[in-house]
Amino acid sequence: MKKDLIISYVLRAVSYLVFAAVLFLFVSIVAGGVKYFSPSFFLDYPRNGMTEGGIFPAILGSFYLMVLTFLISIPLGIFTGVFLSEYGENVVARWIDISLTALSGIPSVVYGLFGLAFFCVALQFGTSMIAAALTLSLMTLPVIASSTKETLKAIPVEIREAALALGAKKEEVIFKVLLPAARRGIITAVLVGGGRALGETAPVLLTGAVFYSTELPKGLFSPVMTLPTHIYYITAAYGESAQWMAKGTAAFLMIIVALIYGAAFFLRRRENGTHH
Repeated sequence: MKKDLIISYVLRAVSYLVFAAVLFLFVSIVAGGVKYFSPSFFLDYPRNGMTEGGIFPAILGSFYLMVLTFLISIPLGIFTGVFLSEYGENVVARWIDISLTALSGIPSVVYGLFGLAFFCVALQFGTSMIAAALTLSLMTLPVIASSTKETLKAIPVEIREAALALGAKKEEVIFKVLLPAARRGIITAVLVGGGRALGETAPVLLTGAVFYSTELPKGLFSPVMTLPTHIYYITAAYGESAQWMAKGTAAFLMIIVALIYGAAFFLRRRENGTHH
């Protein structure tokens, strides 16, 4: 009993330390950049070698890229998760499940190199928004598919049996009963995947980023400016006079990602509360 109590205190102390470290990192980044927030910072284009102006193209570019990534990854992820959960008793499904597990552990720069070789060069998309979105979709797909599968499997089998006993076809059970019941878990997975994709630099850097833009993308095959790549370019290639913009952009990006993960955490808590 005493040993269990000691382990409990140790684990609690480690948890508090990790939380404190994350909180310190978040507060230090946001505090260092929030002082540069102003209407012009969010609504102007960069000027004079990033030393003046704002980050409007990067904000809109990240938004466009996220919308395009979600349009590709959400349907594919949900249908893959449904297939693995409801039709998963075969060799094909097992191989897909293994592949998703493997994809989850691949570093983001490898995704970027694959996107560069396949989408940009082999398919001749060039440095473009569509190439970046397809690459980010590959990163997001395992998160959405695996979470959809696990959420559907967590639904009691009695619900499936009751719907089938009432005469519903299997497709009707999936789309009218199971997916609506699993919507919170799926939305949580989408938010987690989107938060990861929003903060990625390497895949976008290699497939679709432009470092300095005074205009918005004209189409799917135009390069795009994003918040993470904007921070990278400023810190890597510009002097001290431009670092204020990197700090402000980093603070804004941290706030957005924190809000996304906060929403995902809230939905997860509500889902767990519903199950209990």
